[in-house]
Amino acid sequence: SSSRTGHRRRRHRRRCRRRAVMMARATVTLRDGVSMPRLAFGTYKLAGDVCRDAVRDALVVGFRHIDTATCYRNERSVGEAVRASACAKEVFLTSKIAPNEMTSEETTSRAIDGVVDRLGRAPDLLLVHWPGEAKQAPTSERHREARERTWRVFERALEQGKTRSIGVSNFEIRHLEELLSYAKVKPSVNQIELHPRFNQRALREFCEMHGIHIQGYSPLGVGSLLEDARALEYAKKIGLAPAPALVRWTLTRDPECSVVVKSTAKTRTEENFTALRAKTAEASEDDIRAHADALEKAFESTQSKQCWDPSVVC
Repeated sequence: SSSRTGHRRRRHRRRCRRRAVMMARATVTLRDGVSMPRLAFGTYKLAGDVCRDAVRDALVVGFRHIDTATCYRNERSVGEAVRASACAKEVFLTSKIAPNEMTSEETTSRAIDGVVDRLGRAPDLLLVHWPGEAKQAPTSERHREARERTWRVFERALEQGKTRSIGVSNFEIRHLEELLSYAKVKPSVNQIELHPRFNQRALREFCEMHGIHIQGYSPLGVGSLLEDARALEYAKKIGLAPAPALVRWTLTRDPECSVVVKSTAKTRTEENFTALRAKTAEASEDDIRAHADALEKAFESTQSKQCWDPSVVC
């Protein structure tokens, strides 16, 4: 039995090495020199054994970037799955600090220490999850104070080795302009809702101008795009199933973007990973990009936000 176990582990390591080669061609170098895999496995609404098993499956499939957050309450399960993997040293971890952890410098500092403890190591990327403090009116001045105070703590955490890179999530242009006015360390990433129904072109262009990498979430438009004839036709043209085709849409955006995808079913996780194919039988890389551009134009006049709205936060 021990020999069979050893054989399985060696086979898993070989599989990890093969997958890692594929992922190495799908990374982006952030402004601080940190290399980040562009295809991340998301864990929103995953908990306990379901989360641990889903992350384990994602790593076997080939994902090398796992996305979590303090408010997901699953960092411990994520950490356990990563440590149990033969690919543990290759895995890039992202976590986020929640609005209720932005009430004071001490609270934010403790929250970051909690992330490190639950993951079992420092995250590679730490994000401010939302541009405002919890339980405050949208127009409250406390949001501005909380953003600046939280960023000071993030900069110290970076100096102390509690993360390799720092960024934000759900920040609008005006939130970023304000942050850039006082940040000693500029944000490396802005994680935002991004899909053909909500292409965020102005925000993408602003971030490119300031060296902030865009990471999109909800690439399927909360599932609504899977039933849209235009999206289905695009998927058919590029030779991918609808879900990975929409994931690929984000990966083909200009400037270069990353994307977070999620599934609890290993078959869907395997399917999503096919978004990384350089080309398909039906289309070359240039063809795929052209079809993706056409899909963005098709939704240009009907832009519609599907997730929570940070624009209301002062």
